[in-house]
Amino acid sequence: MTGPDRSFDAQVRDGDAYQAGQSQTVDNSHTVHHHDSGHGRFVLGAVAVLSVSGLVFGLYQVTRHEERPAPPAPGPAVTAQASSAAPLAPVAPGTKPEQIVLQRSGLGAMQVIDLDRPSGRSERITDDEWRLRDAKDQKSFDLVTSNASWAEFEVPAGGGRTAGVLKPGEPVTRESCLRAARSGSLERLRISNQYRSELDRTGLQPGGAVCVLTDRHQLVQAVVTDREFDNDDPSTAGRLTVEVTVLGPVID
Repeated sequence: MTGPDRSFDAQVRDGDAYQAGQSQTVDNSHTVHHHDSGHGRFVLGAVAVLSVSGLVFGLYQVTRHEERPAPPAPGPAVTAQASSAAPLAPVAPGTKPEQIVLQRSGLGAMQVIDLDRPSGRSERITDDEWRLRDAKDQKSFDLVTSNASWAEFEVPAGGGRTAGVLKPGEPVTRESCLRAARSGSLERLRISNQYRSELDRTGLQPGGAVCVLTDRHQLVQAVVTDREFDNDDPSTAGRLTVEVTVLGPVID
C-alpha cells in the first residue's frame, strides 16, 4: 500500500531505508573523494621526483662539463720538409774585432797566432814549450815567429792555408780579401827598419790589410791600424798593430 493510510511502522522502515541509502551515498562519495585525493598526491609526487631527477641530472652534466679537461691545443703540422734534417748553418763571423800587436819576442821566446779562434788568438810561449807541442798543434797556427830578433813572422804552408795583402786604398770586401788570400803572395813579413821599404812595397802599413784563408777554411782579415819603430837604427825591430775580423767560412 502506497497511500497515506500506510502504517507508521512502514513509514519508519522506509525512512530508515532512505537514511541508509543517504548514508551509503555519503560513504561512497567520501570514499571516492579519498581515492581521488590519493591519486593526486601520487601524480604530484611523481612529477616532483621527475623534476628533482631532471635537476640533478642537469647539474651532473654541467659539473662533468666543467671538470672535463680542455682538449690539448693542436700542435704544428709535421711536414716531410720539417722532419728532414736541416743543413748546418755556417759559423757566423765574429762581431767584435780583436787587436793584436806583432813584435819581436825576447830571447828564447816566440809569438804564435791562431786566427781560427774566436778570441785570444795570439800567444807568447817559450821555445821549449813550442817544441813540446805535437806536430798537429803546431800546424794549427796561421802566423808564427821565425826570427825573434828581427820580429820576423812566417805563414806556415800546408793545410790549404794561404795569405795575401790588400794595399791601402784598395777596397776591403769579402771578395777582394778572398782574392788576395788565394794569391798566396804573403809568406813572410819582417817588422824592422832594415825591411821598412819592403813593408811599404807590400802594403803592410796603416790602411793595408792582411787576408788569410786558414787551414779550417775561414777567411780572416787583419787591417793594419798602426806601425811604429823606436828609432831609425836599421837593426831596430818595430811593431805592427792589426785589427782581426773573421769574414766567415769559405766553401769551395
